[in-house]
Amino acid sequence: MQRFIFTVLLFAVPFGLCFAAPLSPAEQAAFKKRLLPQPQKIEFTGNADVVLDSTLTVNIELGVGDSSAAQKVKTLFKQFFGTEPKIVVAKTDGVPAASEAYRISATGKTLTLSAADFAGIRYALYSIRQLAEYNHDSEHLTAYFLPEVKITDAPAMKFRGIHICWFPESRAARIEQAIRLAAYYKMNYAVLECWGTFPSVKHPEIGWEGKKAKIEDIRRLVKTGKELGITLIPQFNLFGHASGSRGGSLKHTPLDRHPELLPLYEPDGWTWCISNPATKTVIADIVLEMYEAFDKPPFFHVGFDEAGAPECRRCLRTDYTQLLKEHLLYFHKLLAQQNCRIMMWHDMLLDTADPRWNGYTVCGNKKTAAILDELPKDIVICDWQYGTGKEKDETWATQRYFKEKEFTVLACPYEDTSGMRSQGRNIVDAKLDGMLCTSWHHLYGQNFYKIFSMGAQVMWHAPPDYPGVWSEVFGRHLRQIGWDIPITDYRDSGWLDWQLPPEPAQ
Repeated sequence: MQRFIFTVLLFAVPFGLCFAAPLSPAEQAAFKKRLLPQPQKIEFTGNADVVLDSTLTVNIELGVGDSSAAQKVKTLFKQFFGTEPKIVVAKTDGVPAASEAYRISATGKTLTLSAADFAGIRYALYSIRQLAEYNHDSEHLTAYFLPEVKITDAPAMKFRGIHICWFPESRAARIEQAIRLAAYYKMNYAVLECWGTFPSVKHPEIGWEGKKAKIEDIRRLVKTGKELGITLIPQFNLFGHASGSRGGSLKHTPLDRHPELLPLYEPDGWTWCISNPATKTVIADIVLEMYEAFDKPPFFHVGFDEAGAPECRRCLRTDYTQLLKEHLLYFHKLLAQQNCRIMMWHDMLLDTADPRWNGYTVCGNKKTAAILDELPKDIVICDWQYGTGKEKDETWATQRYFKEKEFTVLACPYEDTSGMRSQGRNIVDAKLDGMLCTSWHHLYGQNFYKIFSMGAQVMWHAPPDYPGVWSEVFGRHLRQIGWDIPITDYRDSGWLDWQLPPEPAQ
């Protein structure tokens, strides 16, 4: 919870805080610019301001009963604005029908929030925090206020996610910053991939000594995510990326220190040896540990991308298509028994020699692509395409192909904002199931804010009517997130660890 509670807000509103005049076009534009994602409809309706203090009445209109709604709103108001208004909760008709959609009406001394469920109410409060102005008539903050306003909003996609990597170089506060920001931008899932950093008890050697995440941090972040409205999904790679390190580093999480584990890997070290029965046992132990640590989420991401061709004698002498199918189905069954669906990257399920996929991300061959038609349809296919597209009106053929095969399909862009827009449009046109933005090793700087801000906008409004991203608005939101953590280490402030290299040249 935010540590900086402005208790003065409970007692007084400074004279001259409110302005009794309609907003000018410039003022309206300034207010609108603060909101991300931009709402479907915003209308400034009056001449007065709505002060967020103890004299305010907050009406919560819900389509379902929720006995905890009043307390949750009270907690968020105290955290965001340092005040405790009167809160009235009522189950009523006439609220937005869709889950997560919301309406806001602020007028006089009343703020009305309407939604089908509390998820929508939470998103309404996030929008209010982004929109709120504060006093400019004293040295210290004394009150927040809103212009009289009406907002209507609803997401374009059901699944709205971000893929986050926890490297040995990552700090827990930076990971928390990304999770909180994703929730603040109204995403509802975050895939957390540990790159040699998951603290396995059964197999501690499958991780960097002295560089692992703390299990208490993982559990705390999972709990925090639930409170924020975002579900954390673990990822552990079952096929390629077996080194647990970026390929360009030539590091190998286990083998650099534990050569006795060589039998678990293909000779290149990049791919698990799936013909070795011990490999399945080790991976299954870690998968179940992660599943428990993440509090039994509804999804588990198994990676499965960019695997190398088999080269050990045992694998080369098998029916590799059958072996690969059995390997994946084993983990599908293992997690299905826990009521958990697997998610996987798409690229090994397509043959690079197939001309239909020219210009798209494809890494498989005839043997790996042959398993597709024998996979259960409840697998979530995460189709990663990182460019703008081959043509102006790109139709993203691979994503449509998997959807035609009756899978749940997520479009997975990276840093290209034109590609995000184009894939967002394709999600709507092809009736795909959502978007999972990826950040990889670029969870900093301008790429960080492009991924999060444009990604969030596309997820809520695809195709987006959105001119671009504004770093100063993003900075304000990062600052608000920092108060919630709270940030105490200089390196965790803003979007870069350092303004200068730690040891600049003399």
